[in-house]
Amino acid sequence: MNLSSEEIIQELKKGNRLIFEQVFRRYYKMLCLEAKGYISAEYLVEEIVCDVFTKIWQNRESLYIQSSLKNYLIKSVHNKCIDYYRYLKTHNNDEQRISEIHDHYTLADLDEDPLDYIITQELEEKIKGAIESLPEQYKKAFKLSRFNNLSYSEIAVEMNISVNSVKTNIKNALVKLREKLKDTLSGSFHLVLIIGLFII
Repeated sequence: MNLSSEEIIQELKKGNRLIFEQVFRRYYKMLCLEAKGYISAEYLVEEIVCDVFTKIWQNRESLYIQSSLKNYLIKSVHNKCIDYYRYLKTHNNDEQRISEIHDHYTLADLDEDPLDYIITQELEEKIKGAIESLPEQYKKAFKLSRFNNLSYSEIAVEMNISVNSVKTNIKNALVKLREKLKDTLSGSFHLVLIIGLFII
């Protein structure tokens, strides 16, 4: 990546995902090491660093960095760590904290790539937003089918409509979701499989 810090920032503001991925790959491990200077729990280190990158990508259009990108990332991680310690001061139950740490897994434990985790979070939010924007009947039928695992006949009883109406509502919901998410999901087939959007 033979670009200056200013050029990289401009590309990020344009939504250049390839540049974002390159920035992530370049700085992720270094930022994890920075966070480990403050926090020992591995899953919290990952969470803090991923959150910094997530916020950058989500707010990319208004990104404003006066220092170098590297310094900006380091400072952002430091600030997140400080915020974490401030949180601990108001939630200082050590036994509870130890229990929480033991109950969490790192991304490595889950065999998940940190960058995929960030992109997946963003796409899941878009999918949730698209579902919530559906007309009420379509949304209710879709949710009962996909998230409550109800059969068409069970949905018909729940919604007090015919089975054919249930089928029509779900079919129309899928058509609208495909249209709303066609750009988002074009390169993200794994998410389609996760939520079953295209399985009737």
